[in-house]
Amino acid sequence: MYDRNTTLQQFLDAAAARQPTPGGGSVTALCGALGASMGEMVINYSIGKKDLIQFEATLRPALATLHRARKLLLELMVEDQSAYTALTAARKLPAGPEREEQVAAALLASIRTPEAIGATALAILETCGPIIDCVNYHLLSDLAVSADLAMATVRCAVYNVRVNLSDATDPADRQMIEATIDHLLARATALIQQISPRIWARQAKGA
Repeated sequence: MYDRNTTLQQFLDAAAARQPTPGGGSVTALCGALGASMGEMVINYSIGKKDLIQFEATLRPALATLHRARKLLLELMVEDQSAYTALTAARKLPAGPEREEQVAAALLASIRTPEAIGATALAILETCGPIIDCVNYHLLSDLAVSADLAMATVRCAVYNVRVNLSDATDPADRQMIEATIDHLLARATALIQQISPRIWARQAKGA
C-alpha cells in the first residue's frame, strides 16, 4: 500500500508501473493534498506579518481547514487503493450471492472514495476565495496553484466516480450519485472562474 510514508520516487515509480495501484484515484488524492499544502504555505507566509495582522481571524481558521483537507486526502489516497483491491478480488469470486454482495460493497467504496476526494478538494477551493485579499502579495501565484490543483482534483475525482458508476445496478443510486458529482463539478467550476481572475487582478495592482 502506498501511503504518506512512501517516498516520492517510490510512488511515482509505482504509478508509472504496469500495476493497478496506485492509479488515477490515488494520484487525484495526492494532487489535492499538494493543492492544500500550497494554500497552507501561502497562509503561513501571511500570518504574523504586520501589514496583514488584521486578517489573522480569517487566516488561522483557513489554515486549519487546509491542513485537515491535506491530511484527509492522504488518507483517501490509501482508501482508494484498498477499494480498488477489494473490488478486483470480489470480481474474481465464483458467481453467487457472496460474490454479488462483496462486489456491491466494494463498488460502493470505489464510488464513495473519489466522491469524498472531490468534496474535500471543493473545500480547498471554498477556502481559497475568501483569503485572496488577506494573504502575502508575493504568494498570490502559489494561491493560484492551490486553487487550480483543487479544481483539477475535483474534475479527476468526478472521472473516477463515473468510471465505476456504470456498474451500479440501482438506477436510483446512480441518479443520486450523478446529481452529487454534477453539483461538485458545477460548484468547483463556478468558484475557479471567480478565484482566478480575482487573484490576478490583485497581482496586477501590485503590493
